[in-house]
Formats: sequence, C-alpha cells, structure tokens
Amino acid sequence: MSVIRSARAYANNAVAYVAWSVEQVIAECLGFEITRIYADGTERPLAAWVAFEGQSNPDWVPQTTSVWPVQKFTWRDLTVRQRRDEASLRPADPIVKYRIRPVARMRDGLQPVAAPAVAQYTGAPLPLGYLDEGIETGDIKVTSDFGEIHAAFNSGILSTQWLSHAMEKTLGHVPTKGDVKDEIVKVDSPIRAYLAGDLPDLVQGLFDRLHGGGELYLALYELTDPLLRQLIVEHAPNVHLILSNSSFDKTTKAWDTENDLARKKLREAGLAEMHDRMFNNNGHIGHNKFAVYVDQHGQPQAVLSGSLNWTENGLCAQSNNSYVAGHPELAAQFLQYWNDLRDDTSHFEEPQPSLAPARNVQGAQLRSANAGALPAVTLDAGALRLWRSPNTRQANKPSSNPALPPDLNEVYGFIRNARQAVFFAVFLPSVKGATSIVQEAIDMGRKDTSLLVYGAISSPMAMPNYISPQDRADGGDDDSSDAQDSHYQPSLFEESGVHIVRANALFR
Repeated sequence: MSVIRSARAYANNAVAYVAWSVEQVIAECLGFEITRIYADGTERPLAAWVAFEGQSNPDWVPQTTSVWPVQKFTWRDLTVRQRRDEASLRPADPIVKYRIRPVARMRDGLQPVAAPAVAQYTGAPLPLGYLDEGIETGDIKVTSDFGEIHAAFNSGILSTQWLSHAMEKTLGHVPTKGDVKDEIVKVDSPIRAYLAGDLPDLVQGLFDRLHGGGELYLALYELTDPLLRQLIVEHAPNVHLILSNSSFDKTTKAWDTENDLARKKLREAGLAEMHDRMFNNNGHIGHNKFAVYVDQHGQPQAVLSGSLNWTENGLCAQSNNSYVAGHPELAAQFLQYWNDLRDDTSHFEEPQPSLAPARNVQGAQLRSANAGALPAVTLDAGALRLWRSPNTRQANKPSSNPALPPDLNEVYGFIRNARQAVFFAVFLPSVKGATSIVQEAIDMGRKDTSLLVYGAISSPMAMPNYISPQDRADGGDDDSSDAQDSHYQPSLFEESGVHIVRANALFR
C-alpha cells in the first residue's frame, strides 16, 4: 500500500495536469517519480530539468523524473503531445494515466530506480530507490473534443531553451530569433506546426462547415497570419467580415500597417460583405476575435472565439486558445453582437487615407445594447451567460466613484457569495488594482479571513503594493530590493488569506 493517499489527472488537448496527496510527511522522501502509461501499456517517465543540489544542467538537457524526481505534489506533463527532443507533436487523443511513486536515496531494502548509463549533466549521480509501489490515476483522454465544445490550446513558446533544442534537431543548426520569425510564417513549416498545435485544425474545421452551404460571420482585430487569411480568401463568397484596425506604427507614423495587406487582398477576393472598423486612435480598439457559422437555412449553429489573435505570433509564439461551440443559442447571441458591431461601424468616418488618424468611437447605441443582460444558455451540465463589450456609458473609467459595469456587477456577486475560495487572473484593470476585481477580492479576503483568495496579475502596475515613480518622489516607501527604474515592481502581495502574485514571478 502506498503512502500516497490519492492521485488525479486532468487534460486539455496539449497538457496533462497531475496532482496527488499524502496523509503525512514521508520520511526519507526526496520526491516523486511520475510515469505516463498509455492504453497499450507503454510506459514513459516524464521529463525533468531541475537538478539536485551539487548537480547542474547548464545545457538544459532533459532527464526524467527517475533521475530528478518532482519535489512537489502537482506536475504538468508538457510533453504529452509536444516532444522535447525534436520539433514535432505526438498523435492527438491519446488515452493515458499516470503512476506516482515516492523515492529516496538508495539504501538496503529499497528497489533501485533505473538510471541512464551515462549522465547528461554535471555533478555526481544520486542513486535512488522506491519507497513503495506508488499509486495510479484514472485514465484520461488528451483531446480537444468535449461534446458540444471543441477547445484547443497551442503550444506557443513557453521556454526558449526547450524550443532551441527542438529546433536545432529539426533545422540542423542552432536557431536564431530570425529563424523563428521566418518559420512561423511558412504554412508548411514543421516548426510552425509544432508551435501552433491543434489551433489551425480547429479554425479550419469551422471553415469546412461551409462545404455544406451556409455563411460565416467574422469580427477580427488583427489578421496577418497567411493560413488564416487564405482560409477567408478561399471561402470569400460566403464570408462576412468586420475587420478593425491594428495598432499605430511608430516607425511609419501610420495606423493599421499590419492589417493593410490583408485588407487589400480581401477586397480583391470579393467577400460577401466587408466592413472596415477603423478607430485609428489610441482611445479605442475593436478587440474582437470571433466567427459565427450560419447554416444554409439561415440558422446560427456554431461560434468560434477565444484568446487567439489571427496573426502568426498569436498562433505560434504566444500562449493562446480557441473554442468552437456547436450551440445554436450561443451562436445566435454572437451573431446579434456581430450585427450590432456592423451597425455601429456604419456611423464611422472613413480615414483619408485609410492609415491616417481618426476620431471614431463605439457609439452610445452599441454600449446601451451591450449593457443588457442576455439570457443564460444551458451548456453541458452548467449554464453560460454571454456579456458583450463595451457596456459602460462612458468610454473612459472615471478616476473617482466609477459606475460598475454590468458584467463586473455579476462577477462581484459571485465573489461576495464565495464560501471557500476566490481565484482570479487579470492583466491591467487599473493602477494598484483600485476600483477593480483586484480590490474587490482583497476586500472580501479582509472581511472573511477564512476565505482563500489567490490571484495572478500580468502587469506590475496593477499589484496592490505597486509604488509609482510619482509615489516615490512624494516620499513613498522605497525600502525594497525589488526596485527597478526608480519605482517598486512587487512580485507578491500577501495579507491574511489573500495571496496575489505577479504572473512573471510565478516560479520565484
């Protein structure tokens, strides 16, 4: 019988997550070996990169958890699809389970852990032995298919060392930053396929529905990826597109330089409908990334959305996701939003030339429509409510006493009714998190100290304990080793049951 009490595994299409628990401290334990077990019985110990004290891994060469066991109670299997030794993906939809075994320094009475004949790291090897037989998780399927929902994450660039090793074997030389940029715009590149993962197939699948008839309604912010652009061109007579402007180019002093080529090609392709949603100013962006499939009878059937920017960087270099929901009610709500965006765009002034600045804004009618709560739709065993943006009367958030947006009002209601824990992840809702979900979560943690509040924030400016240069000049606390550029960029905020971490400091 193992000292490990229980173990669970979960997966999306690209990564598996394994967690286990123990009843008490395990004497002698140096960590855990984790082995992936396929349905046919094939076993593969998981990769590991962090060496024991006294050992070093300067070339970032992976060993396995049989050599460097996991010294925690959770682990992500990043190589269940993405190979670590070459730029290729393992087949989709494998059924796997995991065995977790505690290990200790080898001594009499222990079964030895098999180790490689030649160590690929510096320092003396540490012989290990198993403390017991361990425990296995249940079977899981590593898939993007979840019934009504197909959802996928790309691989992206999570580790430059990892990518460098994988690309070196594929390209035959140590890759440069320029190599990566060159490869991700080549539609047939194995490097591109390695990084994009299942996302291209997910998007392709929505366009494939047009072979049976119907129309596709897209609202996009950026469109530079050659494959995604070509999909629109190939299905031009059945595509209705709202394309917003890309950002300001500081070199050319012009707007929409990134989308300009795609915009011209799509005009030439003869889409069923195309609307240029050109804000061309710093105060407003058309940050939409969705597509709605309407069948040959005019009925909305499916919607694609998610974080994916339709660029080569969004597809390959960033960490992104997309989903396709085969849900007529949800698709109909997105289609109404598309129609509202089109109507709002009809009031825009046309920049002359198209790359020139403009003063276009989201109109009051659109904001008012978006503020209305849509009926929740049933999805699997739960319910989903779609909120549209922008949904405030004012374009800019007032510095004092801002009215709460209706979508956040619903979110705050969930937070205030939390019984055990609140988890959140945000980018930059406000400086120091003031009058935002950050402050709301902290306030709840202060009112109910039994509540566990965990948050991750991308921008240091949104951390509650951020000190700006102006604060410093006015006599703010500067007693910190984390000071950078004359202001304080904190990694952590902790108070009672509240724990907030800056996202790029997760591994500190």
